[in-house]
Amino acid sequence: MADEVLIPYDLWTNRAHSIMLYEQGLIPQSALLGILQGLDALEAEHAAGTFVLDPAKEDVHINVEAFVTATQGADAGGRMHIGRSRNDQTACDTRLYLRDVGLRLLQSVTRLTAALLDQAEQHTQTVMPGFTHYQPAMITTWGHWLCSYAQGLLRDLERLQLTVNLVNRNPLGAAASFGTSWPLDRNRTSELLAFDQVELNTLDCITSRWENEAQLAQAAAMLMNRLSIVAQDLIVLSLPYSGMLRIDDTFVTGSSIMPQKKNPDFAEVIKSKASLTHGYLISLLGIQKGGLSGYNRDTQATKYLIMDLVRECEEAPELLTGVVDSLQVNSDQMLQQCLVGFMNAVDVADWLARGLGLPFRECYNVLANAVHLSEPSPQLTRAALQQALQEAGHSQEIPEDEFARLQNPVTLLAERQHLGSPAPEQVQAQVHTLRQQLQSFRDASQALQSHMTQAQQACRSYRETIAN
Repeated sequence: MADEVLIPYDLWTNRAHSIMLYEQGLIPQSALLGILQGLDALEAEHAAGTFVLDPAKEDVHINVEAFVTATQGADAGGRMHIGRSRNDQTACDTRLYLRDVGLRLLQSVTRLTAALLDQAEQHTQTVMPGFTHYQPAMITTWGHWLCSYAQGLLRDLERLQLTVNLVNRNPLGAAASFGTSWPLDRNRTSELLAFDQVELNTLDCITSRWENEAQLAQAAAMLMNRLSIVAQDLIVLSLPYSGMLRIDDTFVTGSSIMPQKKNPDFAEVIKSKASLTHGYLISLLGIQKGGLSGYNRDTQATKYLIMDLVRECEEAPELLTGVVDSLQVNSDQMLQQCLVGFMNAVDVADWLARGLGLPFRECYNVLANAVHLSEPSPQLTRAALQQALQEAGHSQEIPEDEFARLQNPVTLLAERQHLGSPAPEQVQAQVHTLRQQLQSFRDASQALQSHMTQAQQACRSYRETIAN
């Protein structure tokens, strides 16, 4: 039930709003003490699992107010709703929830990215085939491959950080959309709720209620798309026919009739959940499309959609972190697969273009012929390359030692020394740069988490402060 999820956030919103009302002289100290005492009691019951929402009271907001009224009296509970509406109260609760979820995703994706970079640093020289069209294409390294995941996840972190920044603005005080005659201090509730700023225009605070949910859904959908690519890579690279990776038994499942099976179900489920996030996102984008400015009950459905989305995908980064940390890499098999399938063809064509001063396309045609002439050998042969050159009108002799160098995947990779390449030194540089970028997201999320903890503690301890 969505309102059940919002209980902790509604408690926080009520505390902050009531404290502000007291500081503005709008409710007496006795009423505030009663409100805060009632909220503390409800929080304790909720933590113990004994507080249950009453559907007859419609929503979490009325349930909380009714509890305070029943336990502390109408003079306390009846003053809680001064200067606000359930419209801005719900908008505020939802923003607190979205901020929490966004921050959790930031932290879990940060851990996944760190795990990938740790693995990448260990495999800067682990050569392996790269693919296009699912076919072996060029030589690369597992470290370079892992850095590509990390670089993409850093963009996902940027999107999540933007989402948290956009959500982390205070709508409380907008009331039903058009403000209130009560002299509220919206900056004060922003402090007490750890918001970065007030969301200024009260009408927009309510009209945009769908937008924050859709913003997080978009960031999550992009993240899940990336994780689905990682998942597919793990499936393909761990196939027994390739044998390049082995997924730890902790993360695979068996068959009901085939005892030898080790199925990467987690990866297949991640791919399907990526598709689910797309559906939730489209629904969120459509709910308020063409709606009249102000509150429309259409938007009530947005909290169900975003909570469903979060439930479906939130654990994926943590799961993949465990997979990456325990992954077994068969570097010998990776190397062997670089020695077949003419994986060095592009590098040899480049070498010919540089050495002979010929257009690359002419060298490409020479290599295409050399590959044909080399078959059925799985490797380019010196005789075939020499014949292809002669047929193209070039009589240059290729020394045996030079040809041997062109057959060595490690040597070929070392020549790709431009920024971002799979050369070991370049991958190490990528790891260093990506770690620096990752640290900035880690610092930002830790700072926000600390700010939230301090603000919530200030609300919880306020009763003791004024009682003394």
